[in-house]
Amino acid sequence: MASPQIDVDEIVETLERIRQRRHSAHTVFRDWVNLMLFALQRRDDPYLEIVDDYRERGDMDHPEGQRSVDLFSKAFGQLQERMAATDADVLGAVYEEYGMSSDAFGQHFTPHNVCEMTAEIAGVVDEGDTDDRQTVLDPACGSGRMLLVAGRKQPDALLFGQDKDPLCARMTALNCCFLNLDAYIIQGDSLTVEFQRAWQTSYSSLGGSVRELDDEEVSELREWVTDAFENTVEDSNDPSPEQQRDAGSKDRTAPVATSVPSEQAGLDAFKSSD
Repeated sequence: MASPQIDVDEIVETLERIRQRRHSAHTVFRDWVNLMLFALQRRDDPYLEIVDDYRERGDMDHPEGQRSVDLFSKAFGQLQERMAATDADVLGAVYEEYGMSSDAFGQHFTPHNVCEMTAEIAGVVDEGDTDDRQTVLDPACGSGRMLLVAGRKQPDALLFGQDKDPLCARMTALNCCFLNLDAYIIQGDSLTVEFQRAWQTSYSSLGGSVRELDDEEVSELREWVTDAFENTVEDSNDPSPEQQRDAGSKDRTAPVATSVPSEQAGLDAFKSSD
């Protein structure tokens, strides 16, 4: 079940209206996530491919406002309203409430209160308690719940999330974009250091932005993350003063510094197609 403090019934009801048109719950939720992600990246072609698929099934024959694409847009607006009210992982709560975290899918997200406790144990401090920019890595991020907690505590933190489930990686990218956080989200198995795809979300005063990295940038990101992790392990094994000085002098700047002009994650980015 969804976290009791996050009411997602309205969103689930909207998505359920689409599912009742002979679509599976998994298909509806996956398409909703992809439509939001494509819209925020201004990627028209893959967005319209999904819309055309629903048109071919006859879903576009419904009155305007009741078409599947209209209901997807409505659910997006409801999601943003709930996130503005709670500043929490509403998307993950919808995923859970919609039945996507059942045993059939093998997904069980960490409860919000456990994420709060884990962030404290991991040493993520509140913004006013440090002058250093913290780096936070979650190697099995799910919907990004742990990263959102870290981002609330330390808005200037650089966040890294990885999950081998493509849908989870996309949910995390959306969440970090919605909450205007600087993050790199990786689709791939962290145990085998697999990087299939990656997204960058960027902070700006206008609101968060998200873009998918190209193959060269993904390769560069993989090298940087692997190197940073190995250095962290080495530095934790009783480093000498010389090693500490060397570690402190290494460039820990994220490799892909390019960002696209940020746009407010609003309904204007999620337009229906006739």
